Amino acid sequence: MITLSAAARAAIEQHATEAYPYECVGLLIGRLAGADKLVDYVYRAQNSWNAAVGLTDAEHEHSLRDRFYLDPRDYMKADRAARAQGCDIVGCYHSHPDHPAVPSERDRVGAQGVGGGNGFSFMIQSVRAGQAAELSSWLLSADGERFIHEQCLPGE
Repeated sequence: MITLSAAARAAIEQHATEAYPYECVGLLIGRLAGADKLVDYVYRAQNSWNAAVGLTDAEHEHSLRDRFYLDPRDYMKADRAARAQGCDIVGCYHSHPDHPAVPSERDRVGAQGVGGGNGFSFMIQSVRAGQAAELSSWLLSADGERFIHEQCLPGE
């Protein structure tokens, strides 16, 4: 289970609508409470995707409208900032412009390379016609073959 502060939720929605019609990407910063995660704030990252990011054979057929890439340097900056505040990176988020908040096969392939562990959350914010829509959270199965829906609760 993951609990998302109101400020973090608002920041994800704002980032996703500002990036529309392109995908946005960022990191969820917070604390672990046993198997649960508490997200205090988000780290907005630059979507660094380009056709040279070769996670699938057909990357050249896509664009920033349906692809994202988080530069490892952004991850390191966020990790240092989080640790300085006694927090951790507990997951990541990205948007799906004009698509549901359900992970794609490309999301699954990309998630396999994240290395956040089987408790790492993958949040998706749907944006429809420029307006924030549904938000969902997912965990990658231990074998990396599928996503498992994760309960996402509103926090303060």
